[in-house]
Amino acid sequence: MRMDFDAPKPEIKVVHGKNITYQKVVDEVLHGIEEEGIPFSIEELEETNPVELAFRGAELSHLGVGIGITENEVVLHYIKLKEDHPIFKIPAYSNEATLRAIGSNAARLVKRMPFKNLDNTELS
Repeated sequence: MRMDFDAPKPEIKVVHGKNITYQKVVDEVLHGIEEEGIPFSIEELEETNPVELAFRGAELSHLGVGIGITENEVVLHYIKLKEDHPIFKIPAYSNEATLRAIGSNAARLVKRMPFKNLDNTELS
């Protein structure tokens, strides 16, 4: 039996711009994903548009789910949607609970569970 170690991993792809100065924002989003138990990976790209970063993350993700993070905005995208129609967009200066909720929602998209409202309550 041949094992292919280069096979894509099923993970959410979190993509941020170069020269990151907003590590706390990234950390909170990642905590939200971790809390839901879905694997993720982080990538840094030159792009500065958060929607394009999120869509690129969705393209790179074997699960089709990407999060784009810039200094100003955090965006959650799904590969089956049009590039200019992400699922969620929030300001990067949002509180910790909201940043975690968008990470959690990325994982819940994978698990096909109801989203958390971005004020951290369940949506039905």
